[in-house]
Order: sequence, then structure tokens, then C-alpha cells
Amino acid sequence: MNKSIVIIPTYNEEKNILRVLNDLKNIPVDVIIVDDGSSDNTKEIIKNYMKNSSIKNKIYTLFKDKNEGKSKAIRDGTELALKLNYEYIVYMDGDYQHKPKDIPKMFERLKKHNGDAIFGIRKYSSIPFHRRLSNYLASIIMSLIISIYVGKIYFFRDIQCGFRIIKSKFLRNIYYGEGYSVEHLIAIQLAKKNAKIIEEYIDIEYHADAFSHITTKKILDVVIEVAKYVLLGHKKRK
Repeated sequence: MNKSIVIIPTYNEEKNILRVLNDLKNIPVDVIIVDDGSSDNTKEIIKNYMKNSSIKNKIYTLFKDKNEGKSKAIRDGTELALKLNYEYIVYMDGDYQHKPKDIPKMFERLKKHNGDAIFGIRKYSSIPFHRRLSNYLASIIMSLIISIYVGKIYFFRDIQCGFRIIKSKFLRNIYYGEGYSVEHLIAIQLAKKNAKIIEEYIDIEYHADAFSHITTKKILDVVIEVAKYVLLGHKKRK
């Protein structure tokens, strides 16, 4: 894991980001935090944490002046990681629903199966009932779209999970889309590049301090973004 870096997009996570960083402290990975224009104390908490001399990880920060959405936060963090020449890029959310303790387990499975990317799978029993159906349908539909698009069968059990580890070489010249389409678009492009994608179950905690920014409109926007990518190609979308 020494050639790995974790990218954490954050937006108004003053109650959660410190817990994420503290859990990462004992894992041999570096960190990029992309604060997407938070209006609370997230930025100050991150800066104060970085003054702690006992931190072993290298921590890079990108503080945006305004909120531009998850896709652009992921894009900016990934571009920095590629410039820094990391071999593996880990993606996880900053709301402490994803647990850093799962990172070593995911790396172990990735290397055991000689994979190019590993996607987290949230256990459906842990997902709130109102989100299970949409998540299940999205995974089925996207698996079908990707399989048709690339001419090879892919089946994703949790396409919307943002906890992933990907070899950086597969993330060059990636189109990230807008908003929350980023997980779907990255999956499509990895499949197109013939990446070996495996999956692993992860812990998930829908705690009181984790606020979902996903709305019905944003889900529809994801569908539109994916359709445009498949029909038009990303070059026309730049």
C-alpha cells in the first residue's frame, strides 16, 4: 500500500472528516482531501489536523472556493494523484459511512485475484430500505448498459458505491461527467479499457451525522449523463 493514495471529496463534513483522518492514520497510505467549497468548519478542522506532528501520512489538500460537485472534486483529486505518480488510487467518502479499516482487506483481495480495480459492495441489509430498490435497479441497468457497450459481460452488485481502489494507469484520460455520475462513468471506462474489476463487501454505517446530498433530480441527471456518454462519446462532452 506504500504507493497508494486515498482521495476524499468533502462538503460540509465538520462532524465526520476528523474521524476519517484519525482512522487513516495507522494505514500506510497517503491522502488527498478535496474540500468542495464547504461553508461550515470543515476547512479549519482539516488545517488544524495537519498541524499535528504525529501524522505519518502525507496529506495534500485542495480547497475550492465554491461547490462544483462530486465529479469535479474526484477529477481534481485524481489529476493531482496522477501527477504525484501513485500506483493505486483509493476513493472513499468523507462522511464516515465508509470505514478506512476496510482498505487493507480490499488491497489483499485485489492482489490475490490480480485485479486492476476493486469496487466495494455494501450489504443490502445495511442499506436503508428506501435506497435498496434504486441501488439494485441502478446496478442491474448499468451492468446491462456496460456489457452491451463494451461487448463483454459485466455484473456489478453495487455500482453506486464510491469506495474503490483502482490502478492509476487506468485513470488517465478519464471523463468524469457531472455531479454523481462519476462512479458510473468510471466503471464504463474501466470496462472499455478491459480492466479486471473485482468486488469486495465493505462495512457501511448510515449514522445520524452523515447527510445524503443525492436527490431524485440528481439520480435523473446521472441517467442523462450516462446516456450522453454512451450515445455521444466523451470527446463531444468536453
